[in-house]
Amino acid sequence: MNVGRIIGTAVLGFLFFLFLAVDLVLFGIVALNSVLVTLLPVLGLIAGAVLGGIVGRRRADV
Repeated sequence: MNVGRIIGTAVLGFLFFLFLAVDLVLFGIVALNSVLVTLLPVLGLIAGAVLGGIVGRRRADV
């Protein structure tokens, strides 16, 4: 398992969901003091790490 791939995709997932949260706030869909604004980047971090682990495991089998 490649730890660098897991960390890289976790950072990209964090940034993607952070920008998604910022867009939702700027377009007025979600209030700034909503818990969703805090949870989205954390969920992106976790989802990116899981995705990186899955991709790393798949490439190790080949």
